[in-house]
Amino acid sequence: MSVNRVPKSICAVIPTKDNMRTIQECLDSISSVTNNIIIVDSGSVDGTIELCEKYGAEVISRPWPGMVKQRQYCLDQAKGYDWILILDSDEMIDKELQQSINNLITNDVLGIEAFTFNRKVWFLGGWLHYVFQPERRLRVVRGGCATVKGVGVDGLGGHDQVIVNGEVGHLDGTCKHDSWADLDDMLQSYIRLGRRSAKYDPKPSKPYMIILNPSYAFIKQFVFKKGYKDGRRGLIASLGVACGNMIKQLQKNEQQWFHK
Repeated sequence: MSVNRVPKSICAVIPTKDNMRTIQECLDSISSVTNNIIIVDSGSVDGTIELCEKYGAEVISRPWPGMVKQRQYCLDQAKGYDWILILDSDEMIDKELQQSINNLITNDVLGIEAFTFNRKVWFLGGWLHYVFQPERRLRVVRGGCATVKGVGVDGLGGHDQVIVNGEVGHLDGTCKHDSWADLDDMLQSYIRLGRRSAKYDPKPSKPYMIILNPSYAFIKQFVFKKGYKDGRRGLIASLGVACGNMIKQLQKNEQQWFHK
């Protein structure tokens, strides 16, 4: 396969809102691999904007239209760059992944339109080495080549997905996902996701799914993915996933039963 040795440009794009807990670590992790950082902020009042500006990031203020539209807007702002690194404000890349990205933009393999890398959750002060693993995310794309889709009306019913039409490679290294400050934060997040799914996800739920789906969600994480090897942290995380699934099924059934 032919290789282009000409150095390439790369821009990181990050949607934000009140992310002071994690944004500095995020910015620190990418400062050595990007030519520019574009922040699309939807109303931060906790100092996030000011901190991003101190790092030299370009900050764009834009009301929140849902993750699919916001992510697509982020990609559109950076389409003139050779590569785009897509991150959330609670994600950070380790040194191995930094090196993988630096190698990519120096030795650009032709014919590949995007790259995945593995994301690993940091929870309650430590790693989840088994729960959710492996969790590959497509987060490095050529400028102007990617689109974003979700579930339901305007993609509001579920997590967003970045899509390209060409070949996809994989980068070595780990993206740290520091999504939840604690268990309460995790459950509150699942409540919000459950409400969103009940409102916008067209896939229906059934009463039996209130029990069976959460049970399977726990078994999948704790047994099949060997979450028990993560110890007490893995047990709590696996039970949190089960609770989150139950919240979603409860809210979907409530929506179907009482809000027709």
